[in-house]
Order: sequence, then structure tokens, then C-alpha cells
Amino acid sequence: MHPDQPLKVVAIGGGTGLAALLRALKIEAGRPRDPWKLTGIVTVSDNGGSSGRLRTELGGIPPGDLRNCLTALIREDSSLSDLMNYRFQGSGSLAGHALGNLMLLALAEITGSWVKALRDLSGSLVTLGRLFPSTLVPVTLVAEDMAGQRYDGETAVNDSKPPLARLWLEPQAPDPLPESMLAVLQADLILLAPGSLYTSTIPNLLIDELRDAIVRSEAPVVYIANLMTEPGETAGLTLEDHLAAIQAFGGLGVRAVIANEAPLPASVLDRYRQEGGAPILISASKICGVPVYSRDLVDPSMDTVRHHPERLIRAIRDCLETL
Repeated sequence: MHPDQPLKVVAIGGGTGLAALLRALKIEAGRPRDPWKLTGIVTVSDNGGSSGRLRTELGGIPPGDLRNCLTALIREDSSLSDLMNYRFQGSGSLAGHALGNLMLLALAEITGSWVKALRDLSGSLVTLGRLFPSTLVPVTLVAEDMAGQRYDGETAVNDSKPPLARLWLEPQAPDPLPESMLAVLQADLILLAPGSLYTSTIPNLLIDELRDAIVRSEAPVVYIANLMTEPGETAGLTLEDHLAAIQAFGGLGVRAVIANEAPLPASVLDRYRQEGGAPILISASKICGVPVYSRDLVDPSMDTVRHHPERLIRAIRDCLETL
């Protein structure tokens, strides 16, 4: 930490979890004095929905998680956010595609570079912070459960039976994006975002060089825990199970965990339980030897269970004071 320099924060993850964390972090990145320097590193193993279709038809990396996180970094909420996330209706070839996905792919083809495409679109949208894919190699996430059942692709892994015995990328050892490596090596703080444990949080850590860069950076690594388990992928897993999976598959130490301690309304719990989800509870002040910072992180204004941006950033600040 350098008191005379901006705090350089790298957030790693994918999907809605990383987007939620970036919404919280942009509070600090957007303040007029001593703003944090924010970088998001996004997993690119998605093979479902609009991203999966575009990946199959056009090749290259899937744009969906990048688009979702880019939208989260827009300085002020506006119709541009709605435009980026707009999905075409109907039953034609465009049905289900998000406009922002098509825009990112088009810019990547025009500029010949995903880095330039993200930078140019970020400039047009007026975002706070930078965004990079973890790799430009089209990777497939593969898993094996305790019974030896194999799951190929992120969508299949999401429906797997936890806990998993093995998790890896194909092709193995893909080259990381140099800009992502540099951001990690220069970081003062590295945050592992909430989100799907095996398909969003861990896949970036399966890139050997990127994981080694996290270790070499000597920046403290903090895991922002999920609020709920997911049907399939993490059904029945505890907070300890989440952290143990990150340490085992990710191969790195975690300095602290930030987790929710607030109870959820019974009506909300009933709805999630009917779908196979359950709250992730804190069982101790330390798990797997790692301190847990328990705070009220739930957004009470949402019908679904989501992190409240201001509550989450306060918890991150509190954690920072002790690292």
C-alpha cells in the first residue's frame, strides 16, 4: 500500500457476481479525491446463451460477461446501460442476443483487438476503471465429480454434482492477456468476486501464469463470498467448502473473506429453497485459518438476494484497515 498513490484494486471473476462487485468498487473509483484505480479481469469460458451461440458461430471468446461487467462500470446509470443489455425478441436469428455482445464483437473485428474494443467502448460509455479478459484463447471449462462423471463446458459444470474432484481448462495452460498480468503484478489489493464458484470465480485461477502472477504480486487476496448457494453447482456447500475449493483448485492463499451476516426474510428464503438455493452461513470468525469479516451485505430494495453496493464497499474498507 502506498499512501501517496492511488490504491490499485484488481477484481477477478465473471458474470453477475463480478458486475455486482464492480458496481460497489466504482463508488471509490469515482470519488473526486484519491480515487481507487480499478481493473476488472473477466473469465471467458461461457458457452451458454447469446455468448455461446456467438462463440460457436463466429469463434473467439464469448462477450457476455465482458458486456455485463462493462455496463456495471458506467459512471452514471442511463439509457446506455439498457441499450447494452437489450436483448432482441422474436424467433429469428437475432432473438436472445444482447446488443452489447454484438457491439463488442464488431469493435473487436474492426480494431483487430479485444483490448482496443473494450477501451473504445469504455470511452464512449464513460466508465470508471478498466476491463480485460483473462485470456484471448477460446477455452472450455471441464470438470469431474467424485463419482468420475465428466462435465464439458461451463453450462454442464453449472449443472454438476458438488463437490468436484477435478476442474481444468482445455486447452490447458492458455496464455493470459498481458494487460491482465500487468494489472495483477501492480495491484495493491486483489478481490475474488462473488458469483458461480466453479464457473466464474475459479476459472481465472486455472490459468497458470495468471495464478502465478497473483502469488508474485504479494497483494492481499480477499474473497467476497456469495450470499446464496446455487442449485446444482454449489448445492449444499458451506462457506468453508467455497473457500477450500478456491484454495485447492486456485492454488493460492486467501488473506480474508467478506461474508454476509444479515438474516433474509422468510418469504425470500422460501422462494430460493423451492429453487434449490440456501443462504451461505458464517460458522466461525475464522475458516480454513482465514479471518472472516461478517457484515450486513444484503440489498433490502431488491426482490432477489443481491449485494448492496454501499454496504459491500464499507465492508471492503473495514477489511483493508486490518490487512
